[in-house]
Amino acid sequence: MRQLGARKQRTHIMLTCANLAAARELGLNVSAISDAAVAEAVRLARAKAWTWEHAAAIAERRAWMEANGAPLADLQVLKID
Repeated sequence: MRQLGARKQRTHIMLTCANLAAARELGLNVSAISDAAVAEAVRLARAKAWTWEHAAAIAERRAWMEANGAPLADLQVLKID
């Protein structure tokens, strides 16, 4: 998601000639598309890093739930089996 009024910085990227020509022909905003793609790549990399950093806690929680069941499961109104 692009933030309104977000500060921008000039950079240099390399694209294939065919992709750039097609984007220009279609009137696509290459800068906005590139920014959105980088933002998504950053989001995915951060999520992957978070998962890796917390893998032990996640495994511990899963093991606890396998042994003890889901917390408050007895209070669950809608049960999907």
